[in-house]
Amino acid sequence: MRTETRLVKYQEQLKKLRQPRRFSVAAFTFNSFYQLFTGMPGWFALYFFGGLLLMTAGFLLTRSLWVVPIVLLGSRIVNALTADRLRFRHISSFIERNQDVNYGKPVIFYLLPVHRLVIASILSGGLFELYWMYKNWKAVREDTKDNEIRPIIYGWLLGAFFIWPLFKIIHLNLKRSKTEGKRFLTLSRVYTFCFWLQLACAAFADISVLPMVGIFVVWGVYIAAWLGGLAALSALQKRINFHNRKNNRKLIFPPLRQPTEMIVVIVGLLLNCGLFFVRLPDRQNDENLGIALSSTYRMMEGYAGFCRKQGYEMSHFPQVYAEYFRPELEIINSKLEPYGLTMQEAWEFFRVRLINVMDDSIMSEFTALKPAIIELIIKQHKTEKIDNFDERIAREYLEKEMTFPVLCSETDNNARVIIDSNETYKKFFRETVRNIK
Repeated sequence: MRTETRLVKYQEQLKKLRQPRRFSVAAFTFNSFYQLFTGMPGWFALYFFGGLLLMTAGFLLTRSLWVVPIVLLGSRIVNALTADRLRFRHISSFIERNQDVNYGKPVIFYLLPVHRLVIASILSGGLFELYWMYKNWKAVREDTKDNEIRPIIYGWLLGAFFIWPLFKIIHLNLKRSKTEGKRFLTLSRVYTFCFWLQLACAAFADISVLPMVGIFVVWGVYIAAWLGGLAALSALQKRINFHNRKNNRKLIFPPLRQPTEMIVVIVGLLLNCGLFFVRLPDRQNDENLGIALSSTYRMMEGYAGFCRKQGYEMSHFPQVYAEYFRPELEIINSKLEPYGLTMQEAWEFFRVRLINVMDDSIMSEFTALKPAIIELIIKQHKTEKIDNFDERIAREYLEKEMTFPVLCSETDNNARVIIDSNETYKKFFRETVRNIK
């Protein structure tokens, strides 16, 4: 709701209110949301979050759920007793603060040469466009005497949400001075769409599941949206300059060396140049890191998890593996530091997405290990020189009776021998770790 519309509404309400009621049924019923409905977000935040804080603190102190309805009832009663007085004070303050608001008076918007707008925006990486919004909201606040406008919030902090309302105010003024030209609203929509598209691309470009090609596409769309939006904004600025000079023929373009403009451009330039010197972790295309993590998860948690399902608790194998490949695991952990992750935290991806595939794969591996395990058992029995030991009968028995729990147990007990004898895996894993970027 625009300030001038709300002002008229509040003036009418003030005539009806005259004297605040002692108890507001509406405030008791809706509690903190009553304050939000009546345009008092500050009091809404106080009642809503204050109530949550009191409930939490009360529960922690008493360990009783009875504190929740007690706090709810208490806050409703307090709100009902104070709501009308707060409302009366809010309306009176709003009217006093905005009684001189006048949107009928022409607004002189931010006067700036088009070429300077384009150059400043490019040099600052788009930061200057937020400054442009701030300056125009500041002009609207000063010329209309609308004290409800917060230029810093509307321009710098929440520009994306207030850019379209700004264009509507600019369009209204240009229409009155007959300087809007053709397709002003179309250009405004184009710029607003491009601005939001840039925000969406910036968000998607940081998602690690995108492949490298997807990253290039996203940033390509971002740059196209930025340049397209800048072209639309240049055309709009040309109309704004024409409007300003028609309403005040004495206006001249501000000098080139404006301190605030230069600061914005320099800050934006430094922020964008800084990206070339800050090494961001490559979250998208480091396949070797992903393969290494998958392999470590398989050996250190996948094997143990599979054996646990077979009824055997594997404990020795993961420890031997970690000791055997200690240098490689230290490299993996160092490569994960820029991500703010440990190896165990990075394994969550495999726990969630590869649980069934991992079990099937490990089952195949243990089946393939069976001949090697049989050879180890036979060798052990030969070493112990057991009386009446028949190797042929032992092999037949082991081939027939060796189950997955037995395979798990023997793999666990002979971990170092199995790892040391697997030359193919050792070569693959170490080469993978060496190739991590």
